[in-house]
Amino acid sequence: MDASNDGLNAYAADDGIHESSSLDLSSMDAEQRAQLEEEWRLELTKTEEEIQTLRQVLSAKVRHAQELKRKLGITVWKEFQQDLGQGVKNIQESTAYQKTSEVVKIAGEKTTSVFGTLGGSVARKLGEVKNSNAFKSFEERVSSTVSNVKTRMGGSRSNSTNSFEDALNSTERRHSQTATPATTPTIPEEKPIS
Repeated sequence: MDASNDGLNAYAADDGIHESSSLDLSSMDAEQRAQLEEEWRLELTKTEEEIQTLRQVLSAKVRHAQELKRKLGITVWKEFQQDLGQGVKNIQESTAYQKTSEVVKIAGEKTTSVFGTLGGSVARKLGEVKNSNAFKSFEERVSSTVSNVKTRMGGSRSNSTNSFEDALNSTERRHSQTATPATTPTIPEEKPIS
């Protein structure tokens, strides 16, 4: 037996507490059983009185501690803040937190790297497309078509007999008759670049 059990057993023996497992009530007559039950009732009453006394002592100690805290300026809020601060400190010092924060840091670095590479790749591809002959030819045709439509539809609307469709067809006919080399589109001078 260890020392703490010895102390409990000594306390139990001093207070007359008996282990019920070693007691055989069936072998006792009614008088012995009644006497034992009376001892137990007295013991229960005494134990409940001791519990009540301990509660009163504990309550007085709690009030005294609260009064001392009030005098020292320690409020419930300050205690809560201190407990919370200590809890956060304990968490931050734990190995699980340190491992988790390291993993999050590495994941962030890898994500940044992936997005940086992806963004550079997309920008490079868009630059290649913009510099391709097919894009330049398309860009030139759109610019030329818009200019022609503006020119044909630019007069007063009441005098104009040309439709938008006629302007597009006319532009298409001109482009098919004269193949022009791919160049950068021209911007009309009367319209500022936005």
